[in-house]
Amino acid sequence: MKWLRSFLSAEKEKIAALSGPKAKAEYIWQYYKLWIIGVVCGVSLLGYIIYQVNSTLSENWLYVTFTNTYAEVGTGSDLWEDFVAFSDFDLKKKNVVFNNSSYFDYASNQGAGNTYYQVFVAYVDSGTLDCVTMDEASLVALGATGRLLDLNSEECTSIVDKYADRLVYCEPYDEDYSDDLVPVGIDVSDSCLMTEYQLYEDSCVIGIGAYSQNVDAVELFLDYLIGEVS
Repeated sequence: MKWLRSFLSAEKEKIAALSGPKAKAEYIWQYYKLWIIGVVCGVSLLGYIIYQVNSTLSENWLYVTFTNTYAEVGTGSDLWEDFVAFSDFDLKKKNVVFNNSSYFDYASNQGAGNTYYQVFVAYVDSGTLDCVTMDEASLVALGATGRLLDLNSEECTSIVDKYADRLVYCEPYDEDYSDDLVPVGIDVSDSCLMTEYQLYEDSCVIGIGAYSQNVDAVELFLDYLIGEVS
């Protein structure tokens, strides 16, 4: 890193030779503004992610993210209140969180550089997120990243037994993992999420977070949604 030390030393001498703080500030801004903006944005993004994750690290009965919708289905909404009553979860012990402020479309390559997607990944990897809703094309694309639980997993046996005719499949995220299509979602397009709350235009599919510890609660949520149909 000798070249870096030489460069920094030369820049330090240039700045020191300038007359007055204003001239120094103008020089630094003129030649390093992109670096400064990049660092500020990076620090802000990191702080946002840390805040979002830490604000949801308390124990949850269920954490649901409704992506790409402006429907009123967040925590405290009619949907939330109906489900809490249906589930009989004791909110004095744990939380039920409905997050409807997440906007990214992995099917349209709006994932990796999207702040909402990075927060979503943090939720998944920390085990905070239990399930997510998307239109079918978006969820299939997301499933190929390995962020969604393979519904062939043992903990999903009951869900698959109940809803085998609703499974949505994607290409395996790793060719060594499987040669077959992998079930990663449950179609709930005929549920109240579409008929009453109109989350999406064409389809609505639920996927389970790869590290969810509350698969039983996700199944209860599915029972609630699909039970609304009958």
